[in-house]
Amino acid sequence: MKVLFLYTNINGYHTNCYSFGLASIVSVTREAGYEARVVIVRTRQDYKEINEIICEFHPRIVAFSAVSSQFIFVKEICHALKKIDPSIITVCGGVHPTINPECVLETKELDCIFLGESEKSFEGFLKKISQNQDYRDSDNLAYVQDGSLIRNPLKPLLTDLDSLPEPDKEVYPFGEAISVLGYAPFLFSRGCPFLCSYCSNHAIAKLYNKERNVPRFRSPELCIQEIERTVRRFDIKKIYIIDDIFGIEKNWRKEFCEKYLKRIGKPYFCLLRVNVIDKEFVDLLKRSGCVRVLIGLESGNEHVRNQIMNRMMTNEQIERAFYLIRKAGMETVALNIIGVPGETEEMIWDTIRLNRKIKPAASEANIFFPYRGTKLGDDCFEKGLVDEKLYFNFSNERRDTVLKYSKEFRCKLLHYRDQWGELVYPFDMKRRAKKWLKKLLFR
Repeated sequence: MKVLFLYTNINGYHTNCYSFGLASIVSVTREAGYEARVVIVRTRQDYKEINEIICEFHPRIVAFSAVSSQFIFVKEICHALKKIDPSIITVCGGVHPTINPECVLETKELDCIFLGESEKSFEGFLKKISQNQDYRDSDNLAYVQDGSLIRNPLKPLLTDLDSLPEPDKEVYPFGEAISVLGYAPFLFSRGCPFLCSYCSNHAIAKLYNKERNVPRFRSPELCIQEIERTVRRFDIKKIYIIDDIFGIEKNWRKEFCEKYLKRIGKPYFCLLRVNVIDKEFVDLLKRSGCVRVLIGLESGNEHVRNQIMNRMMTNEQIERAFYLIRKAGMETVALNIIGVPGETEEMIWDTIRLNRKIKPAASEANIFFPYRGTKLGDDCFEKGLVDEKLYFNFSNERRDTVLKYSKEFRCKLLHYRDQWGELVYPFDMKRRAKKWLKKLLFR
């Protein structure tokens, strides 16, 4: 039996086209003995190529993984696929269907969706289809019957991530991702215990009737072995560990960092949160080869950051964390969000001023996007703040807004995002020159 995996990245915010969730499902599929193929869909013009692949590959199943701003393309492709071969089973997993399962009601051409972690459930789903059994009673599955959403029971969250195969890097074009990004991405944990109102983690916890999405880790030894195998196979200069919060568990990070220093030795980046940063952690990162730390500052206004975003951190914590990392000789990158409901222009300036104060090596700003299923996203929909006509045809995630702002305020948001570097670093003429040169070269 053949399975075609399609990952849409049309006008996507991230240049990285490597989805760890999808790559893990690909590995499970191949280990179970089924033939798998992966296609990255970058433009609507690629739809023609998909049609040709369907006619040549003859998949029994076409599987997608989607974030909210890509789901429009999943629906379009499913519509086209069913015209070519109505017997193809179409299925979608990922963050969007997991926290917003009602999305399957939006199209008749998507047969079902998977909610939550679905490696084990997907394997059972494949087995049922290969044996011509009814797949609709598979765990973690949701589908539409007589106009109503049917949700099957969930398998418990995996506690032993070592039991899963390594995310596929053979059928899935991992080497292509490296060449585009300039580094090799890795993911070693699942979950984040914090309850940020705009993030999917609290929504995932709610799905499993949990208060928090407590992180789970693969063993440090298996993580190091994965890096070693990947480094031998690909030309890798730098590594980016994209866990939501790197090394939040002290014993895990100590063992990982010690082994990384001895056996890998390549510069790496990671994501951290100011609440977990102290001098001991920073010194460990520095010794092990970390050269850059990315931190979600999000807002310089404490009301926006803590009351609206539920970040629960002070300006003093932020300032100290950036100071410790900078003093240790590592670069910092400040990640910010603007355009959340209730934020004023003056509050945006609070964020700019705090960025100037903490002196990150780089700073970037994204425009808030209301994800259905998250607390802040649902509040936006319930209060009528979202232009729903725009939302259902929107792929410009984090670069524009779908909230019903005035034309004037929307233009200001776009301006702040576009000019963020110049606003945070007003006297950095070298940085300005690089930006203008880039515009001249690529216009």
